[in-house]
Amino acid sequence: MDITFTKMSEVLVKFIHGLLGLIVLISVESYGYKLTEFSSVPTTVKTVENDTVLLPCSHNGPYGYIRWLREEVLLADSGNPTFTPPERITLYMNGSLQVANVKLEDTGEYICQIAGESGLAIQRHAIEVQYPPSVISYPSGEVAMKVGAIFEIVCEARGVPFPIITWRRPGDNASDSDHVESRRRLLVEVTSRKDAGAIECVADNGFGSPAVAGIHLTVQFVPEVKAEANVVHTKIGFRATLECTVTAEPSAVVHWFHHTAPILFDNRRARQDTVTASRTSEQLHTVSRHLLIVHNVQDIDLGMYECKAENKVGVKSAIIELTGRPMPSVFKPSPIASSPMTHNLIWQTESLSPVAEYKLRFRQVPTGNVTPNSRLPPSDWTELTIPGEFSNGPIHTTGYVLRGLSPASVYEVVVSGRNRYGWSDISRVVRFATAGEIEEATIVSTETIEYDQIDDNIIPDSNTSGNYDYVTSRSVRHREITLQLGIACALVYWKSLYEEW
Repeated sequence: MDITFTKMSEVLVKFIHGLLGLIVLISVESYGYKLTEFSSVPTTVKTVENDTVLLPCSHNGPYGYIRWLREEVLLADSGNPTFTPPERITLYMNGSLQVANVKLEDTGEYICQIAGESGLAIQRHAIEVQYPPSVISYPSGEVAMKVGAIFEIVCEARGVPFPIITWRRPGDNASDSDHVESRRRLLVEVTSRKDAGAIECVADNGFGSPAVAGIHLTVQFVPEVKAEANVVHTKIGFRATLECTVTAEPSAVVHWFHHTAPILFDNRRARQDTVTASRTSEQLHTVSRHLLIVHNVQDIDLGMYECKAENKVGVKSAIIELTGRPMPSVFKPSPIASSPMTHNLIWQTESLSPVAEYKLRFRQVPTGNVTPNSRLPPSDWTELTIPGEFSNGPIHTTGYVLRGLSPASVYEVVVSGRNRYGWSDISRVVRFATAGEIEEATIVSTETIEYDQIDDNIIPDSNTSGNYDYVTSRSVRHREITLQLGIACALVYWKSLYEEW
């Protein structure tokens, strides 16, 4: 019994020793447990193509052989003299492995195995072949999107180390224009035509120059139509020019209408279309100028015109009125001082036809409401009809003295004129104060404008047979206006003295 138990104990001890040895062997193979003391340390070599790398593998104890492997592929074996290392691989006597003329595919982990008296020892090294970044985008090139569209741009980058991707819009003034996003996908919402331009992703890994890819965004939008003048004043026998400017992408087709009917162009009505700003890589839309020229204007030519632009995105138009009515009158400062109960008014009206009459309306501003921009409560205006006066030119200067006013008060006044084509638009409201004790803040001077603000769209028709030699230069206009203004002021002044006498 005792002998049997002793034998069983010996067998069990041997089994345990064998099991421990197996565990140690597995640990060595799997985890590189050091059975031999390495004098070299694990190394990761960062290099570039065409360079030469030396991976160390030195030790202190005796060894049987040294092997080098990369991804389970044998590169060198000192224990097998018949083994031939791959091209560019050299094993030195001290155990170091040389990789010459490094290529991108040499990146990876390299394992050095040493078979010594105490077993197998393993040390791991690595080669990282760095190369500059590259990047491509999806989509790429020129991309056309309508206002309101939402789309995604994806950038795929390569490089060692792996690049960091940022987004930018060149030319943006925003402080974060160079770092719109820090991921490979960018969601873009097109809100207006101002979003047109380059959208770029930049890949940078700190090695070499950053790589750039992206798109050139073209924003398609409904044409924008702007009339040079919403009202064009003319006269029978003159030549009138109506103009509109169209901004569009894609380019728009422009049509002209008169009272909603398409215009049939002939010798008397013609059009001119010119592109003022072509679509370029910097400006991703087209700006065009469109003129409608009416020679020898007739009564049937007056009325409402429409400049309508259309592209595949939509339609937009601008309305222009061709009229013979006077232009809105403008009040001028009077050189004659007002009295507590009177105020001298002078206004100018531009009309190519004689002005038959004026309607002058005025009202007193309630006390405490003297700010020009404040709204007055509804009140009745006092309306006066004033006959027009003959004038040789297009500028008609008229003077009138308001009487029976309240001293030290603020008034508002407007005026409109009528010729054979109808009434002009009402002038801008002007405030004035009668003489007397009044707060300084309530005194509002009459409005002034420049004398040379004349509509250049209306010029005489050289082809008409009418006697309309309206070729007045700006300097002649200035002299005529000054003369008319002086005569009007003198007449008002002497008329006032005569009535008081």
